[in-house]
Amino acid sequence: MRCPPGATGSRCPRRDRVTSLSLHGLRWRPLSRRHRTVDGLDLEIPAGQKVLLAGASGSGKSTVLRALAGLLDEQAGDLEGQAAPPSRPGERGLLLQNPAHALVAATVGRDAAFGPENAALPRPEIHERAVEALDAARVDVPSSREPLATSGGQQQRIALAGALALEPDVLLLDEPTSMLDGPTAEAVREAVLEVAAGRTLVVADHRLEAWLPHVDRLIVLGERATVLADGDPDELLAARPHLLVEAGIAVETSTVDRRSADGPGPVVASLAGVDVHRPGSRRRRSEPPLLRGVDLELQAGTITVLTGPSGAGKTTLLQVVLGMAKPAAGRLALPSRERIASVPQNPEHSFVAPTVRQEVTASPWATDEALAEQLLTRAGLAELAEANPYTLSGGEQRRLAIIAALAQQPDLLVLDEPTVGLDAQRRRAVLELLEQARAEGRAVLAATHDPVLMQRADARLDLADGAGGDAPPVPPAGSDPSPDRRIGPVPRTRWIPADALNPLVLCLIGILAAIGSFAVDTWQGGLLALVPTVLLAPLAMRTLGGGLLRLAPILLSAAGLAWTTAFLGDAPSLSTEAWLLGAKEAARITAFVAPGVLALGAVDATALGDALGGRLRLPARPIAASVAGLVRAGHLGRQWQIITQARVLRGTGSPASPRLLTGATLALLVDALRGAEQQALAMDARGFATATTRTWALPSPLRWPDLIGAGIGVLLLVWPFVAEMMVG
Repeated sequence: MRCPPGATGSRCPRRDRVTSLSLHGLRWRPLSRRHRTVDGLDLEIPAGQKVLLAGASGSGKSTVLRALAGLLDEQAGDLEGQAAPPSRPGERGLLLQNPAHALVAATVGRDAAFGPENAALPRPEIHERAVEALDAARVDVPSSREPLATSGGQQQRIALAGALALEPDVLLLDEPTSMLDGPTAEAVREAVLEVAAGRTLVVADHRLEAWLPHVDRLIVLGERATVLADGDPDELLAARPHLLVEAGIAVETSTVDRRSADGPGPVVASLAGVDVHRPGSRRRRSEPPLLRGVDLELQAGTITVLTGPSGAGKTTLLQVVLGMAKPAAGRLALPSRERIASVPQNPEHSFVAPTVRQEVTASPWATDEALAEQLLTRAGLAELAEANPYTLSGGEQRRLAIIAALAQQPDLLVLDEPTVGLDAQRRRAVLELLEQARAEGRAVLAATHDPVLMQRADARLDLADGAGGDAPPVPPAGSDPSPDRRIGPVPRTRWIPADALNPLVLCLIGILAAIGSFAVDTWQGGLLALVPTVLLAPLAMRTLGGGLLRLAPILLSAAGLAWTTAFLGDAPSLSTEAWLLGAKEAARITAFVAPGVLALGAVDATALGDALGGRLRLPARPIAASVAGLVRAGHLGRQWQIITQARVLRGTGSPASPRLLTGATLALLVDALRGAEQQALAMDARGFATATTRTWALPSPLRWPDLIGAGIGVLLLVWPFVAEMMVG
């Protein structure tokens, strides 16, 4: 990604590839909104210019970036005006505000390789670009890690690497450092500026001071993306020193009320000598804890902050305090009489109501209507009271989640990154809400990278050293100063013999077994036909429980088929002859389905995509989209847990109550649909929309074990015929 001065070629942008951007009369109204979020915007950005896009939360910055990327979908809203489209795939690299939406692959390495794959680059160059992009974005986890299993800050860097890997002529970055600690944010900012040399750069960010010395132009947006100011940053701020305050994106300094009127109160919660494992860890004795020996006391009338680099374990420790995760050792004291409210890192996971006003009062403890209206006004959401929470901007959603928690009047308020994505004015409003909660005697615990919130806190626990008192330092989860950058297959939790086979061979086994099952004509032959499946099943099962879980629907269906055949078949109802006929049908359906279920259960979706697309040369886009969807579906269990736990904390029901389960199911569906929509946008931003041909980063070789697998498939094809001959 680094180019010597004057260098050109495939590795460096040429002067004739530096791209200008333009919008003319742009008007945009999402289908979910009554009013436009962009109303008549005209914008010209010359090639190679560095632009900082500033504006209050909800001013339309994210929409403008998507318009510049050519990714506003007319089916998702009313679009008017003109935007110059990209001249080639991957010309414009877009980083979304929520990095989780931009992650499309099963591993960090394959995620970085996704754009170059869409560009149909040679496989060696795909690997080279992915490695360089991961280095440029300062990604500190191995390429084999699951992107969605990393911290929010790590996801932000992984998503940035995905945007850089196509070596775009234009970089469009939406809050690229919002989830990063100060030193990491500075390192990523330097990397972005280094990569942006010779390219057009447009950055939307609330950390204005850090970008201003490095940009050529400052564009300040007001309501509905109207341009309030546009020009050289130094000249604008010299001529209008209060410009940013007038635009609502900066505030005058003010004094801070550091304590409640009565000072710290009694201890609301405490941790003593707590060890915490990384989420998803198998907790082997050989694996060190993520956090070791954590001691923490949360007192009424105080604000306590958890700090540390991305991946240090802040969110995980919050989950322990909330009872959503169990500590590996130590003691958590949390009196049951205390009322706890929480605000997750993704505020959408806590939403339970169809309108903003109803969301504030959705908890059974939020009974003060006057307080709810006051909170709506203080958060700047009164005009959006009848809007659907899911249609708000990221900053608006975060403010809504915070006031919905405060409306519960909790004893303990737990927040994960409460000021991310907020302009200075909205951040001050949120901080004042937290200070008011402190003044009312509430204990506030927040994980944050925000230096202003740190200054206003009464206590701070830094997790940079593993939070362990006298314990030796523990690095952040998965972080590594020199991580493995090799792009390899998805790691296995436990190797099984089926892993040695090409996915196509595993598919062949299932197909041949299904064909062979048609030979079953007697119950004796059916039982004999199942013998090879029973004997070979352990070779395709990582765990006995997992294998039985996959087979359970088949066995239940077979039992149901046996019953209905015995009861309604041609033989006398429930006679011995009828039961034997039912047994034959049950054996046939089991022989038809079970081998394929066991074989395909061992197949990784990414490897199957490599085989279907890379070896069989099937249409690339449907396969790549299906793989991305299957990868995302694999995380639905984690999303379900987060959503149900958030609803339990809000008091909407017990984990087994029909009302909570119904609402959580709907919320999961909405989350999945919105995630799929945003993921599709991220994929298109990385060249997927125009990827008529595609290269796959990894080959799908056929090796000698595949001959054995093919032989097993032939055995399952022939054996039922042999079994029927033996019993005949």
